Amino acid sequence: MPSVIALLEVREARAQEDLESWLEVLREAEVQVEAARQRLEHARIARAEVALMFAEGAVPIHEGDEVSLASAAPRDPVPVERPTPARPVLREGYDARPPQWRASLDAGALRGAYRQVFETALAASGPVTVQELTRALGRDADRLNEVEKVRHRAYALEARGWLVRERGVFRPAAGPGGRGGTPASADVLSPVAASG
Repeated sequence: MPSVIALLEVREARAQEDLESWLEVLREAEVQVEAARQRLEHARIARAEVALMFAEGAVPIHEGDEVSLASAAPRDPVPVERPTPARPVLREGYDARPPQWRASLDAGALRGAYRQVFETALAASGPVTVQELTRALGRDADRLNEVEKVRHRAYALEARGWLVRERGVFRPAAGPGGRGGTPASADVLSPVAASG
């Protein structure tokens, strides 16, 4: 019969593993928050640029057309502040977000765990669940935080057009996988589905 101390040591080791796994998820979330801040900053800069174009007097409405807005623009346009976008700092050991899929990209454009998740889905004989992906990657699918790490990456790949998710299972999109399905998620730039 194992001693109480030995049982408590096992329990402590497991709790330490859980803490480290959740801290990794938290660090990944911090990286994603910084990336979202950068996207927001880019949107603000784009809006400021368009406002400046309107203030300067000529903005193309359609290709080939140019409409003068000199009469609509104020005489002394309000100066538009152009902030410098902050670049997200990736902490050591974390993979850069996957790029938006386009015809010139293959799995080589993905890094680290994103590439592993995509290649595992690509190698599967059919659609796979997150738990199946987790097991195929050699992780413990009975541990929620391990499954969530894989789910996070699969959702990011879906949002960037690499994977398609239907009824809770993932498969490669038609373009990146070159087989079955449609790149329906290819135009989704925000991982709204990740909250579901």
